[in-house]
Amino acid sequence: MNGARAKAIHETAVRLFREKGFHATSVQDIADAVGLQKGSLYHYITSKEELLGRIVAEGMLGYAHGLEQILSRPGTARERLERAVRHHVALIAENTAIYAVFLREWPALEPGLRQRVGDSLRRYQSLFERTIEEGIRRGEFRPANPRLTAMAILGAGNWLCHWFAPGGRLAHEDVAASFVDLFLGGLDAGEVAGGSARKTKPSP
Repeated sequence: MNGARAKAIHETAVRLFREKGFHATSVQDIADAVGLQKGSLYHYITSKEELLGRIVAEGMLGYAHGLEQILSRPGTARERLERAVRHHVALIAENTAIYAVFLREWPALEPGLRQRVGDSLRRYQSLFERTIEEGIRRGEFRPANPRLTAMAILGAGNWLCHWFAPGGRLAHEDVAASFVDLFLGGLDAGEVAGGSARKTKPSP
């Protein structure tokens, strides 16, 4: 696909897949929304599955791109994890429509692409996990479950695509700062005073 018409088809597919879901959106829905006959739409696409593949590929490229470079730059584990959290928040907040579709609909892809996307998502999460593990080993972070912590960070970031309003009163930098305070503040070894963790009062 190329040109203004192709761009309009892509953006319309993103909007409809986000609003109605991939399975509930028909090729006719997309054609009607862009003002084309269904047959004419097939001059630009082969199927709605192809459109979903393009959307997911765009999201996957952004998801993987840059994180390894960010984490490879010098710094403590905490500094690198903070950069990773800010990167993830910015990525989702600046592309809410793409990621709303990507994160919900990628299991509907054909098997080969679905496998590649799943591998990419697992690799992305593992980068967070390894950074958390390193921070624990070096005494920067208190003992915690790296996998669960990474899943919590990514889950909170991913959910931005459902509620964050680009250009609204809350900037994504503010969200990132809150996430850093919440997640890294909870991990910091400095939160453990006098050599013992803060104790939680047991439930009655």
